[in-house]
Amino acid sequence: MSLASTQRILLVEDEPGLREVLTLALEGAGFKCEAVSGIEEAQQSLRETTFDGVLSDLKLKDGSGIELLGWMKEQGLETPVVIMTAYATTETTVQALNQGAVDFITKPFKHEDLIATLKGLLASAEPEAPPPSDLGELVGVGPMMRKINALIGKVSRADTTVLLTGESGTGKEVVARLIHRYSDRAKGPFVAVNCGALPEALLESELFGFEKGAFTGATALKRGLFEEAGGGILFLDEIGEMPLSLQVKLLRVLQERRVRRLGATEEKPVDVRVIAATNRDLRARAESGAFREDLFYRLNILQIELPPLRERPEDLPVLAEHFIRRSCLKLGKPPMQLHPEAMSQLLCHRFPGNVRELENLMERCVALNPGGPITRDLLPEGFGLSSSAEPANRPLIIPAEGFDLEAWIQALKGHFLRRALDEVGGVKTKAGKRLGMSFRAYRYWLAELGGVEALPKEFPWPADFPAPMVDDSGGTEGSKEA
Repeated sequence: MSLASTQRILLVEDEPGLREVLTLALEGAGFKCEAVSGIEEAQQSLRETTFDGVLSDLKLKDGSGIELLGWMKEQGLETPVVIMTAYATTETTVQALNQGAVDFITKPFKHEDLIATLKGLLASAEPEAPPPSDLGELVGVGPMMRKINALIGKVSRADTTVLLTGESGTGKEVVARLIHRYSDRAKGPFVAVNCGALPEALLESELFGFEKGAFTGATALKRGLFEEAGGGILFLDEIGEMPLSLQVKLLRVLQERRVRRLGATEEKPVDVRVIAATNRDLRARAESGAFREDLFYRLNILQIELPPLRERPEDLPVLAEHFIRRSCLKLGKPPMQLHPEAMSQLLCHRFPGNVRELENLMERCVALNPGGPITRDLLPEGFGLSSSAEPANRPLIIPAEGFDLEAWIQALKGHFLRRALDEVGGVKTKAGKRLGMSFRAYRYWLAELGGVEALPKEFPWPADFPAPMVDDSGGTEGSKEA
């Protein structure tokens, strides 16, 4: 049986003749193909069936393939999507990549080229495929990291601004350096600056440079980082912390590709690609006035969002082994591995510091380990235990005066529905998966309990649910017991 014959493709094409031809071509190549004519049908199919890939036309009668991509992103669907179009432009390509498309194929195309593209993408996405021998610097074998690696390959070739988003410690600078490595600017410099680590005056002079005598202490000319990064990439980390006054100057440089040193009367052209990174919600900050809206849209041409470590537990063992191996080499220690109990403890931890926290933790364990496997006693005290006042730290007992079990169970359900939603960034499909249920079941329970706002944030305790009144016969009020 071929690889293709085990894989299901959703074809979204509104032109009946082409839809039929493509269906025959896909099925002839061994794929299982389900064909639909528009976005609404595609959404229905994606709700009911798991697909290995989606092939969608860009322009559809009831919308566009990019709208379908956006909907899939909202639902947390990680299915690879290939967009086909006769109207490929920079704008549409950028939009598609931003929404998560993994490839873009322009009509007219040969069927064998399309089949080769799909087989290549889906073979790399096959879950049973062995991990690559050289994982590089962005370590991970799960579907999220495969998708990000595919995006890095595409974004690297597009010489325009990139915005990297994600929590602190998720590897944004690693991604920036990989984009540099695989771009046409690889022979140029990679210059990094943390916009939140420097005071405003110093950051301005670092970015734009200054002329001799521009201010007290300016005893010599200094080239700014925009000039230093000429022919290469300037990485602006924590861009969300940049003062508003400097945001105006940065926007002008990005638009005009010219920079003026402090104290200078003329502007100098600069040839530099900018990659910005933030752990803040820039869109929300722009809407509140804390960040310039025009700069946000200028930076957000291509976006890659790095997931937190807690959302990709399948990568944790691979990452842990990678950091242990690297720490052993760094500290001159013999090879070592994690004991299964220590690995179980790692999997119970939420890692608020993400990959960076795991890296530091593995180096600590290697440094403290006298030899043999890394056991759980080398982990910090209390590591992997719940930090909140939940049953791990507080006994779950029945109050002496009794409690309303049914009401408590409903509240408990609501608490975990909300908690799962918070932990995955508000995506209901992911929240359902986290609780072992379908999107439909999650949505049903959510509606039954009154919606997100009605769900308890804090863990519900039996003592908070007084026992219902009972009648003299021992039943609840209004009931009879034998």
